[in-house]
Amino acid sequence: MKKLAFVIYAWGSTLLFAFIIYWLATVPNLRAGDVVTDEVIKVIFRMTLYAILFVLIYRSIIITLKTTVDRLSKWRSRKEEAEDSEFVLIIETLVVVLVIFATIAFAFFEQHVQFYTNGRNGGSQVVYIKKDGVDTAYIPQTAIAEANKGILVSVMSTLLTAIVVYSVPVIGELEVAIKHKLERESKKK
Repeated sequence: MKKLAFVIYAWGSTLLFAFIIYWLATVPNLRAGDVVTDEVIKVIFRMTLYAILFVLIYRSIIITLKTTVDRLSKWRSRKEEAEDSEFVLIIETLVVVLVIFATIAFAFFEQHVQFYTNGRNGGSQVVYIKKDGVDTAYIPQTAIAEANKGILVSVMSTLLTAIVVYSVPVIGELEVAIKHKLERESKKK
């Protein structure tokens, strides 16, 4: 039961943060100052949001794997240590690739939401034309360029964070170590 609670905690915090990013995408006319200041703050803020989202998704997957797969949680013997470290490296590489794709897909989704939010990426500029009884939405090129810039910033942030996370694989280690310590202490009682 404690393992399940730990996994729910990891995924719950990740989903809550993703919801906050989605909510921010739906806030109309979000401005931070004049044009230059607004752009700089939005880029830095977007990079920070997507770096945190990447780390949270990565952490959630790693915690889930380390909680449910015994071979990933600790090494069994010195003889198996080299084999296990290769296994862990392969798993962490696959997780990094999976999280890159998931974070970028979320960036596309978030930008799509902003297309239809007033004052964000041309949301108020969308023109609806009725042709043959069907409403068709036309999005101006400036809105598409703004959305592409947002996606590129998100991708850049995701890739930079992936490089750091892959180079320094300590994400989730502290939480897993605390969980193992609490499990040992509860077994002693």
